[in-house]
Amino acid sequence: MRTEHKFYLYDAVADAGLAMTVTAYAPFLISIGLTLGEVSLINAAFWTTIVLAEIPTGLFADGKSRAWSLKMGCVFFTLGAILYLFASGFWSALFCECVIGCGMAFFSGAEQAWVTDALHREGRDDERRNVFATASVIRGFVMVVGGFLGSFIAAYHPRLIWLPMVFTSPIAFFIVHKWMSGFGEPIHKLTEMEALRASVSLLKSSRALVWVIAAMIVFGAVVAFNHFWSPYFQSLVGTAGLSFVWAIIYIGFALSAILVRRLTIPQGQEAVWIVISLVITGMGLVCAGCSNGLLFPLGAVLAHEFGRGMFNPLVDSFVQHRVESGYRATFGSLQSLLGRIGLVIAPVLIWLTIRNDPNTKETIAFIWFACGLVIIIGALLLALVRPRR
Repeated sequence: MRTEHKFYLYDAVADAGLAMTVTAYAPFLISIGLTLGEVSLINAAFWTTIVLAEIPTGLFADGKSRAWSLKMGCVFFTLGAILYLFASGFWSALFCECVIGCGMAFFSGAEQAWVTDALHREGRDDERRNVFATASVIRGFVMVVGGFLGSFIAAYHPRLIWLPMVFTSPIAFFIVHKWMSGFGEPIHKLTEMEALRASVSLLKSSRALVWVIAAMIVFGAVVAFNHFWSPYFQSLVGTAGLSFVWAIIYIGFALSAILVRRLTIPQGQEAVWIVISLVITGMGLVCAGCSNGLLFPLGAVLAHEFGRGMFNPLVDSFVQHRVESGYRATFGSLQSLLGRIGLVIAPVLIWLTIRNDPNTKETIAFIWFACGLVIIIGALLLALVRPRR
């Protein structure tokens, strides 16, 4: 099996269970007693957990094994899904989010490092962006199908959306163990502390990498859409109808990944396109809540997802081009630690803003407009200071 095919298979299976939770995630939390503000608050805890766990898990990925790190992520995903099956309020949901956040931290950095070094060993560095973009296309397809199925599961019983993840995560564990162990490891292995020192040194010396982390922080405002799209559209189409909304809006994500695959810009020179993706993302979010109908919000969300789908593969290609093999996962975790600060700050600010507001479409529309505006302004500022060739 080719290197990229192993990665695609693992990524699709690992995402499949999570995909079945996305359409009914917020409605499920509301059904066990959380408010919209509390949904944002537990997601702030989720991202805080990831940020705090990034460096330790990245060090393990470089010092021990990238495949081992991926398997640990699968273990925490399985445990978190089992616990969510029995969650009954704010504090139990908070604990589940922290467990799943630990799993996400084990995945972060290790996935990109594994595929980058596996391709490097085969002399195929020029195919890196293509592989990242193809993985996004596949992920988009999995998310559409999974979200579609998850909405019907939720219509039967919202709590059951976590059951598929109990099975898909162990299958992903098996795929890593059988086909990915022994591949994608550093060319020149460093100790954990050597990898950390090298990562910090690189970040201090690279203006381009500081710039891309700033872009990731701005991108963190998209968390407003993650939390609230399902309750917003649920009032328009019902619970079962969320499956069709999810399929429509995720088309934009898949199309954008196809565009990234076709880009002919040199590896590492993606800055302008990163800015463009942010502007499209922000414009879509600003417009999404500006109409009481269905078609205009769907079109705006389609644009929002198109921008989001461009952002991650462009950032991965931009970063991996500049990082050496021995500390690739550690740097990825350092990058995520700093870049995901926006994903921590945004939900906290949202909670502070709407903690006393009702669970209505108008509340959601206001938050989307404000967060979209932040993304657009941030993108324009980044354009002024973007790294040149």
